[in-house]
Amino acid sequence: MFRRNVLLFIIVLGMMAGISGCGASIPPPITQEPTPISVIFVSTPPASLAVNASATIYAATTFSSVSASNNTAVTYTISCASANACGTIGPSDEVGAIVYMAPPAIPSGGTVTVTAASVVKPSLESSASITVVAPIPISVVFTAPASLQVSARYTLRALIENDVSANPQVTWTVSCGASACGTFSPSKTTSDEATTYTAPSTIPPGNTVTVTATSVTDPTKSVSQSIVITPLAATLANGTYVFQIAGPGGSFVTGVLVAQNGAITGGEQDSVSDDNGSSYFQQFNSGSYGTTPDGNLEISIELASDDPADTETLSGTLASGEKGIISGIDGAIGNGTLELQTSTAAPSGGYAFALDPADFYDGSPWVNGIVNVDSAGGISGNGSILDLSYEGASSAGSQNLSASNVSAPDAFGRVVFQLNLPGNTVIPLLFVAGYMVDASHIRLIDVGNPMNSYVVIGAFGGVALGQGAHTGQFTATSVAGTSYVFGAEGEDTQGTLQLGGVLTLGAGGNVTGMLSWNDLSASAPKVPVAVTGNYTVDPTGRIAVTDLTDGLTLKYSLHLYLNGQGGGLLLSDDQDDVFAGQAFEQQSGAFTAASFSGNYGLSASLYAVPSNDVPEFANATGSLMATPGGGTDTVAGFAGLGGESPDFAISGSFTPSANGVFTGSLSGFDLLSGSSANTFTLYLVDNTQGVAIETDRAQLTLARFALVE
Repeated sequence: MFRRNVLLFIIVLGMMAGISGCGASIPPPITQEPTPISVIFVSTPPASLAVNASATIYAATTFSSVSASNNTAVTYTISCASANACGTIGPSDEVGAIVYMAPPAIPSGGTVTVTAASVVKPSLESSASITVVAPIPISVVFTAPASLQVSARYTLRALIENDVSANPQVTWTVSCGASACGTFSPSKTTSDEATTYTAPSTIPPGNTVTVTATSVTDPTKSVSQSIVITPLAATLANGTYVFQIAGPGGSFVTGVLVAQNGAITGGEQDSVSDDNGSSYFQQFNSGSYGTTPDGNLEISIELASDDPADTETLSGTLASGEKGIISGIDGAIGNGTLELQTSTAAPSGGYAFALDPADFYDGSPWVNGIVNVDSAGGISGNGSILDLSYEGASSAGSQNLSASNVSAPDAFGRVVFQLNLPGNTVIPLLFVAGYMVDASHIRLIDVGNPMNSYVVIGAFGGVALGQGAHTGQFTATSVAGTSYVFGAEGEDTQGTLQLGGVLTLGAGGNVTGMLSWNDLSASAPKVPVAVTGNYTVDPTGRIAVTDLTDGLTLKYSLHLYLNGQGGGLLLSDDQDDVFAGQAFEQQSGAFTAASFSGNYGLSASLYAVPSNDVPEFANATGSLMATPGGGTDTVAGFAGLGGESPDFAISGSFTPSANGVFTGSLSGFDLLSGSSANTFTLYLVDNTQGVAIETDRAQLTLARFALVE
């Protein structure tokens, strides 16, 4: 025994020596296989489920170390106090998971226990309790447009909530006062699946259809919405149109397009943005136009560029076949105009001239006045005068022009004004592109100095209104007795400001009228107040209105720039209140309820301050019907905010007054509560147009109405 132990010892020593001598490596240590240590729920089971509802549950075995050979699988069991009434377990699309479906009735005790046990070590398990609750009522919601044209198609989608059946669906139906109310394809859809509703080919009694989506699982759960069916909207007549839009982020686009049988066959535009302070000129390759299902206008323009996908989309509404309102560009909200071009003749004579910023509230320049083209392409400066407002302060006195010029129109009626303001440090030189609409109407946009890479001092544009034979002929006698309705917006010491009113120029240099203004401050006189002031008139048509006050809360100074042909422009002349707008000569006779009657196109500028104090701006376009009766004017119609947003309904009424100042209310415009009725004052120009301003503290709304011809 001893000898054997010694021999073994010697053998071991020899082996060690041999290993050392040969330089061989030491064998790796013996390792143990990973062992299972627990079972965990990878996705936590729900704390509760409604009867018949289902949930995916996933559990796995964990090990002491990671290895590809680890078997993480588990087996699932369910138990409760009601034997064989605890629900069911089924396969899942997720590997290793199961789908648990709650029983059709609440089990005794109200809970079900789901247990997962390790396959390789069944003693390792984990459990979770699920409370089975009564079914949550099914709900169905969908959004429909406020109006559709006859035969128009519109995509609807219903969202189904809390339907635990195997195939949640809704059935679509439509009703009206006639047999033909429209059709659906398909008539049954799953949650968020599209169906196409086709409006009836004729307007049904009451002009309205009711669309309903009803749950297939529970037919007592449904939702309905009404849609007004309207006649086919007019599309653009063939011709050349000048368009202008103030877009998002302080941008301006002004141009001209040729519309021919649904196609854009030519055109050009200037655009400018505050983002980079530069302007761009582009021509059009092609494009198309048409009406949307709700009757609005959509224009798609292919711009000439290296990028074949470089397109621009304008959306808006037509006031007639020859003019309209632009409310959006490339899906973003905007505010602008569309007008049939009837003349490309070179500018001649005096023009009431306005360049206002795309963003009224960013401190950009405001330039208004009179520009007199007194020779072929020449502006001597005689009979020309400009007023400049910049960063809330008016410049001292008027800005006289030195020798300036305007180019000859190109093939699309585009001209360029070069205006020299000697000694002005803010704007010494202006380059302004103009697109001729007619002999007395030009749409303007600042295009920057070509000798300075077309850099602009701000994104701004506007309009020039020709004075024709009235150029240089304005006197106190010629303007006395006329009244002007106006709408304007800008800013004061409180922030955003809107104004509306009517001013009458008296024979003795006095001004009287009614005025509403709103900046959402508590001190603003929201209802119309009587105002008085003074005025002087320059032969150019520039009228200076001073000391315009109600004698208590407001005092304004402003300039009116008349074209002598029923309209004009205005700009404030005040250190603290900066605003600009347009004025319209009011009819001389008395007004009645019948003075506001018919179908009107509208454009509205909206501003609201939600509870988070982040202002919301929007521009709405649409149409409404004014119906006189019983001493009031009832208003009903629709408008939209542009882009993909659906139309909203407008309703209300106004009480007429002989002076054209109608008071009442409108619902639909409120950005924070669309159904709210807000107080408005309507200042009528005549039976064809008017200006309305909101006169409460809910938000700011300034709208213009124009009769559809």
